[in-house]
Amino acid sequence: MTRRLLPVACLLAACKSADSPPRRPEPVAFEIPAAHLSAPAPAKVATPVSITVLVGGDVLPHRPMLDEAGVEMALAPLSPIFKSADRTIVNYEAATGDPARARGMTYVAKPDWLGALSRSGIAAITGANNHACDAGLPGLRKTLEAAQGANLGVYGIDEADPWRPHTLVEKDGRRVCVVAWTTLVNTTSACSRSYALATAPLDRTGLGRVATAIGRASRERCDATIAVFHGGDEYKQQNAAVLAMARQAAEAGAAAVVVHHPHVVSPVLEHETKDGRKVPIFPSVGNLVSNQGESYKPSMPPSYTANRRLVCVNGWTRLGMLARLALRFEENKGKPALTWGYHLLWGENEHADRRERLRPGIRVRLLDRERDREIVGRFSADMKGAPEVFRDPRWL
Repeated sequence: MTRRLLPVACLLAACKSADSPPRRPEPVAFEIPAAHLSAPAPAKVATPVSITVLVGGDVLPHRPMLDEAGVEMALAPLSPIFKSADRTIVNYEAATGDPARARGMTYVAKPDWLGALSRSGIAAITGANNHACDAGLPGLRKTLEAAQGANLGVYGIDEADPWRPHTLVEKDGRRVCVVAWTTLVNTTSACSRSYALATAPLDRTGLGRVATAIGRASRERCDATIAVFHGGDEYKQQNAAVLAMARQAAEAGAAAVVVHHPHVVSPVLEHETKDGRKVPIFPSVGNLVSNQGESYKPSMPPSYTANRRLVCVNGWTRLGMLARLALRFEENKGKPALTWGYHLLWGENEHADRRERLRPGIRVRLLDRERDREIVGRFSADMKGAPEVFRDPRWL
């Protein structure tokens, strides 16, 4: 395909500022510090408690926008795996309101978008991202209202205190909490400056906010805390400043750190903290549902490097990552063990073959090493992307 043959829609960016497999080793378990400090000791747990959390990437109303039925259809293949976990959390990269009023690179979804997420088995969203204020403060408030109406937890947005740790799962006396924030917002409106959105710039001030929030979760008797935040450069591997913030969250006590915004996946890292813990850092989990990469076909090269914002033929925007975090709390032990891995997801998009469809059908499914041998082979050989994700034995 030559550039002159590409559809005009290709020129739209997603956001303003995104051989034989190796032998799989036995899962590695390591310990996370329990809540202590000034909090009362937790009640004794009579039997081991296991909690599994899935953390996914961006649910993005990239134009042409999916309606609520399209979102639900896209997520239908993943619904069983969502429901197999105690909780699944994803990033809602939009404001809530009337999509007809959105202009330029603003993304606004109808309230029932969140209902579609809930019906698919998703339990919570992070709302702190660069598009959170695309409909101003009213749009931010509508996200809170719509999430509540859909029985979804929402993190990183809170008119009282967006930095407070929220309970994601509470099971048999054990609490797993989430702290969420964004490093960037597209607008300098009253919404972005409000106290309802958790923001942390990539500087000393931001690092301090992160450390304070994670430490607060421990003091408020969260037995484990997952840090989820938004930052980086779109369509690139994660940058050093965001990784430094992720390490800060780990040092402050986070059990795991998950980052989104680049719209392409990055290889998972394991950070060893000063107190000897090994904390998984997912530098970018990519897209979960999006119309990005709509013109890409597996016969094309995965990367288009002449213009990284020509996302319609960027195959890496079709690939997503779903972090799986399994915590086990043993009887009378304050420190849970964590076993982690990830699923790779592939977004099928009928636009590549049926351009006449105004609203293309999208379905997101688990990538299979054998069935998807052609896709895995092509992406594994693309050194301009993140081929390491296919070789990591923790790909489940």
